[in-house]
Amino acid sequence: MPMVRLGLLLVALCAGAAGADDAAPVPTASPAPGPVTVHGAIEPGEITIGQRFRYTVEVAAPTGVEILLTQPAEKLGDFDIVDFGDAQPVDRGGRTVITRWFALVGYATGHFLVPSPPVRYRLPGEDLAEAPPDETVVEIASLLARESAATDIRDIKPPEEPPRDWRPYYLLAGALAALVLLGLVVRRVLRRPGRLPVGPPPRPAHEIAHEELARLRARGLPEQGAFKEYYSALTGIVRGYLEQRFRVRAPEMTTEEFLLVTARGGAALQGGHRALLGAFLGESDLVKFARYHPTLADAERAYGAAARFVDETAAARPGAAEGSHASR
Repeated sequence: MPMVRLGLLLVALCAGAAGADDAAPVPTASPAPGPVTVHGAIEPGEITIGQRFRYTVEVAAPTGVEILLTQPAEKLGDFDIVDFGDAQPVDRGGRTVITRWFALVGYATGHFLVPSPPVRYRLPGEDLAEAPPDETVVEIASLLARESAATDIRDIKPPEEPPRDWRPYYLLAGALAALVLLGLVVRRVLRRPGRLPVGPPPRPAHEIAHEELARLRARGLPEQGAFKEYYSALTGIVRGYLEQRFRVRAPEMTTEEFLLVTARGGAALQGGHRALLGAFLGESDLVKFARYHPTLADAERAYGAAARFVDETAAARPGAAEGSHASR
């Protein structure tokens, strides 16, 4: 009987080993990397809530490959875009490296993933393809963790004598000076001989833009297959409208530079209008520079987007905010 039990035990052990070998996963080969690689990184150091930090994305591709790096208009992942720019392309080991940086800010604590902007590329003689994205981990710390003596309670200071309020005297002196200056200006204007008559006010920029859009539609360029000429004229009308409406002089700017100008300063557009403008200009760039062949429906949609942008920004106040960043 002991010998029989020993034999059964050996058989059970062999069967278990064989089953374990059958259940072991078979290693699979990782996919080969594509010709275009994307790498994101953030600047070193602690990042706190509400603090701007720099995020950089590098796109490396063989020389001669056409690269299209998408530019987000307002947000990148969970973070607001407050600024961005491009570095000069460089060559590293026979590959061209394109670098774009973003100034981001977040309003919540914790760990977040910053996704890289979509990157599309075209090899010679092939269609557009999308490069694998990259994600970067960002930790946002709280400012309360720095206050080690937050529970330290001290006695209040004794009351101080309020300082004398000189503002009424300043206001009075300023009003008197303004009245004197206004009187001098009126006197000089009235005594000036040969005053020129006042001409009619300039036409509103949105009226001029709508007339140009109507003339472009009457030409029927999409029906003739002249999509590149049609999109070039359409973007020219929108750029001309923005220059007249918001006093932006940018005839030679790229789409990214143009969006940056309309994102800050006295000509800042609302977030929704800036997103509509970015989508419209991005689609137009695909037709003009990436040999993208749109349909008649695409051309009509682009026309509607341009007309809608002109209508919605005709009476919009530049720089008006859509909401508080702190609530996001």
